[in-house]
Amino acid sequence: MAQSHVLLIHTGGTLGMAPTGDPTSLAPGPSLDRVLEEVPELRQLASLKLVVAFNRDSAGNEPEDILDLARLIRAQAATCDGVVLVHGTDTMAFTATLLGFLLADLGKPVVLTGSQRPLAYIRSDARSNLVDAVTLATKGIPEIGVCFGDHWYRGVATHKLSVHRYEAFESPNLPPLAELGLHVQVHPHAGRFDRNVPPGLGGAFESALAVYAPFPGMPWALPPDGTRGVLLEAYGAGNLPMGRPDLQALFAHCRARDIPLVISSQCPWGWVDLDTYELGALAVEAGAIGAGRQTRWAAIAKMGLVLGAGGSIAEVREALSTSWAGEPV
Repeated sequence: MAQSHVLLIHTGGTLGMAPTGDPTSLAPGPSLDRVLEEVPELRQLASLKLVVAFNRDSAGNEPEDILDLARLIRAQAATCDGVVLVHGTDTMAFTATLLGFLLADLGKPVVLTGSQRPLAYIRSDARSNLVDAVTLATKGIPEIGVCFGDHWYRGVATHKLSVHRYEAFESPNLPPLAELGLHVQVHPHAGRFDRNVPPGLGGAFESALAVYAPFPGMPWALPPDGTRGVLLEAYGAGNLPMGRPDLQALFAHCRARDIPLVISSQCPWGWVDLDTYELGALAVEAGAIGAGRQTRWAAIAKMGLVLGAGGSIAEVREALSTSWAGEPV
């Protein structure tokens, strides 16, 4: 049987980093141009083509970089059976979410992976994550997801939960797509979801979004001039101190300017239900849009894509009430 062809795209991150300076710290290294020498067993899994899109710490990535990655993957899709995207862990969940929406109709696996320690280190998770990611990319499952530790997660539902555990990611409100142990156990829902991404998205991303993470007693300042959307990471099921005059002023400011105001939860597990408590109902009356089961990354990605395409507050509301690419709503 002929080997599968896998496109391996490198963008940087810990996996390819090297120690530098005195005292030492990790910085982007010479990318993965020698990955087949470091992990020769990958040759047994697939025929690999390596593309270096860029090489940096993922904390420096911008939405435009991810839009470029989506275009690159689409342009190369006809030449491969699957894609592995090596990416830093800090913003991997956001990239996986944005790509999950933009490439929902690709029809091929796109597997994001990285590591908590560089490939050059002895006790590194990089080697196993690479092997697992390439293995998944050969399976033909049309999913865009994060492969890390022992699991593959749907990208649009993924969140980073740990800075030191090798099992660093989770999809809190959706079961994993696959478990990777002695065998690769693919779950029945993998690749099976309705694709409802509106047409015309991905040309631009609106980044002028204000995000608030409230704490008791926090003063509620108005968003900066030019803000196009607001995300409030509320308590629990979506509660906020709606009796506060300064918070009421924030809601009024957004209503007067047709700025969508979306409420997500500070809790990774569970979901926003603005009908559960009186405070949530008051937020709805004031114009809030509940994010439901969606992660903060899904809420931000949908707002940025809709507004970047010139969409209205009504279209943002519709986006947050609709599953675009298998994300729980």
